[in-house]
Amino acid sequence: MKINRNLEKQAERLAELLRRNGEPESEVQRRVQNALASALDRGANRRTLRSAEREAANPFVGCRSITHVAGDLRMRRVDLFAWLEQEGWFFRGISGKLQPTSSAVSNGFAVLRGSASIRYGQITPFGLAELTRRLVMDVDGEPLN
Repeated sequence: MKINRNLEKQAERLAELLRRNGEPESEVQRRVQNALASALDRGANRRTLRSAEREAANPFVGCRSITHVAGDLRMRRVDLFAWLEQEGWFFRGISGKLQPTSSAVSNGFAVLRGSASIRYGQITPFGLAELTRRLVMDVDGEPLN
């Protein structure tokens, strides 16, 4: 069990206090070990919480480019671009680049990344799940074989 020096000093002080109060050595050892384990768990939980907060603050975690999504779905890139435009998830901007629609962004299917001069759309994990679900059905609502 790796502990930092400050935590080690606190454990020594606790053990000394318990010994002065007449606790048996087995009880001292048990309580010190429990205190150390609890402190380490709290530290690990804090680190986990911080990383979860960072991920929650970053809306781009897990997003993928349309090219990568097409590869995952074993589709041609141009076919996926056409489908995304047909379904109203993306549109061709003035520059001719594919941009996500406001409805796709608000529904959580896509995000717009990049600085003002270089903007590009990506599919979110939720969008990929929805895309996969929709592509498995044909136009009549029947599953594809």
